[in-house]
Amino acid sequence: MQGSAGRRWSRVSRVVLAVLLVWGLCVTVTSATTPPPRVTPSLTAFDVLVYGGTGGGCVAAIAAARAGAGAVALAIPELHVGGMTTGGLQHADPGNESTVGGIAAEFFARVEAHYGPPHPPPPPPDPNAKQTYACLAARCVPLDFGESGTTDGMCGGECTPLAQNEWLAVSFLSKLSNGNTTLTVTLPPGQATSWIKKSERLSRYLNASMVHEVTDGQVFQLARPAAVVDATYDLITLTPTPLQRLVLATALDNTGRGSSGNPPPPGLDPGAPPGWLYEAHVAEEVFEQMLAEANVTILRNLTGIASAVKSETTLHSITSVSGVTLTASVFVDGSYEGDLAWAGGAKMVWGRESTAEYGELGAGRQPPSITYHVDPFWADGTVIPHVSDAPLVPVGAADDRIEVYDFRLCMTDSPGHRILVQKPEGYNASEWEFWRRLYKNGTAAPTSLKSAGLGCLGPIPNNYSDCGAHKCTKCDMLGMEHATDLLNGAWGYPNGTLEERSVIRDAHIKYTMGLLYFWATDPAAGEALHSELATVGHCTDEYGPPQTVATDPPHWPYQLYVREARRLVGDFVWTEHPPPAAIAARGVGLGAYSFDCHWVTLYANRSGPGASTSIYAEGRVNRGRDGKPTSGVLQQSFPVPYDALLPRRAELTNVVVPVACSSSHVRFNAIRMEPVWMVMGHAAGVAAAMAVREGFAVQDVDVPTLRASLLAQKQILTP
Repeated sequence: MQGSAGRRWSRVSRVVLAVLLVWGLCVTVTSATTPPPRVTPSLTAFDVLVYGGTGGGCVAAIAAARAGAGAVALAIPELHVGGMTTGGLQHADPGNESTVGGIAAEFFARVEAHYGPPHPPPPPPDPNAKQTYACLAARCVPLDFGESGTTDGMCGGECTPLAQNEWLAVSFLSKLSNGNTTLTVTLPPGQATSWIKKSERLSRYLNASMVHEVTDGQVFQLARPAAVVDATYDLITLTPTPLQRLVLATALDNTGRGSSGNPPPPGLDPGAPPGWLYEAHVAEEVFEQMLAEANVTILRNLTGIASAVKSETTLHSITSVSGVTLTASVFVDGSYEGDLAWAGGAKMVWGRESTAEYGELGAGRQPPSITYHVDPFWADGTVIPHVSDAPLVPVGAADDRIEVYDFRLCMTDSPGHRILVQKPEGYNASEWEFWRRLYKNGTAAPTSLKSAGLGCLGPIPNNYSDCGAHKCTKCDMLGMEHATDLLNGAWGYPNGTLEERSVIRDAHIKYTMGLLYFWATDPAAGEALHSELATVGHCTDEYGPPQTVATDPPHWPYQLYVREARRLVGDFVWTEHPPPAAIAARGVGLGAYSFDCHWVTLYANRSGPGASTSIYAEGRVNRGRDGKPTSGVLQQSFPVPYDALLPRRAELTNVVVPVACSSSHVRFNAIRMEPVWMVMGHAAGVAAAMAVREGFAVQDVDVPTLRASLLAQKQILTP
């Protein structure tokens, strides 16, 4: 049944209102594949308007247009589409890639296609081959491929051989029955080349030293990383989740596709979604192509939302800070910050709920999870830089603090494609006193960037060829703990003004540049870091002009990594707990991540053991669906309820929110991955098109019909 709040405006009335409101105002309008100069739009009224150029926002616009919504626009506050998917991340983190389908999977497949055709499918397994098995709880996994052997005694009996595409991605992380920390594999004849035991979920633990040249029939070993201390790490903890597939791939060459001319090894899964490692500029090109093909109008340089026009529960228009007014029948808020829903009057929150609010174990302020035995004070009793002395709420209580943001850097050792670390303007060596004390003035300095907390995810594909005897490396740099994650630096961002957010963004740039320069030059950082940073730098083929902000350093990532900001509070709030069966049955996609929150506060310890001589870090949550701590991130897949995308019916009835969705802080950290937001954006776009066509409130969209449409578009709704 159609209510007044959900009625569709006529195209004429919307255009007339738009002309009255914005006659003569300017905005950048394009459907092209490159950012154009500013022009005056001829149309500012749309059937569906998506605000926010995140990956989820882009997919929502594409989905709405493909679903026949009519005139669809994507309004973004910057020049570049894609958010973190194209502006920082070059290692997509899908968790369980088998949950990613629909337009999201199409996007990653098209990114992969840029680098050439995929490997052919592997030959079928030899039914007469004998295999050796090791036990993973109730299931058994073949550890040796093509090698004869007997059932491993770890299983305590017979093991049922798994189908070739069901091999679990345990590889070298398995603890063998004899306690060895290496896994020995004999390559079948005819399969000699450089091999790397590779899984999308395990690639963070691999590096070049783990790749071994072998010849036919020769044995090689992969050492288990030192950080993996027992068999309860990562995927080992996941039973009885659905089987994860083991992917064996050749050692990456400069294309990221494997050594040319070599066939894939047995066990290569031809169905694994491609494109998880990619170059940012390629991803941006693909998004631009897909948006243009769908005839989505892109409105660039919309500098935030200053106001909105609304009657009852229907949002009619938004006006940007730069004075541009846009109208639509249905809106999709694809922003990280939830700015459109907030402007429309939806209830939103930020920070951490208390444990009591939803009964969540991971909620509220957390106990410290890292203790640094570092004096937090200067001689005058004030805290050293980057350490907080602000009061803390009790453990488990609510606060408005937010997890760390950062910039995900793209770095390379290619001499012809790098800018080495530069001294930032206003650099002050005393700002880095925490690190100086942590490294004991050089006597305990890190041995590498990775040990300092800045690791390489990848290598990502590239065409570099100027590194001499070794292949050039290009990396998505993941900073954790006391590296490029700026602890205490994001708290004011979620509900900040544009000016306040700009200051915070600029502070993250200055912090990151300063830390890199400290590592590169300060005696306390040690010679190992000095040497490494003398050979790697920012990639010059990424994040070129035009910059998001004109004053950004050259080739700096466009997007600040806003892991979490505002969150919608709908009639249904998705929490740590599984939703009721009736809500779960309204799933429009899947996720598969743990509750994965990064650190929130770095603070001086003023009481208890180590008072005044230690520094604590708190906020880290890494829990499984059962609420218990986990050392991995991949969890059993879960449905994404349509209801989590909806504002309260009493507040907004023509807005869908797939990114800053209705969830608690804990649940949000299980869904905040770009591929999941893209899956949610797909559902939001199709739902918006249905609401436009039928004249319904978004809360009245028929979910069975929505699910059927998504399934027809290859969205994955069940594990």
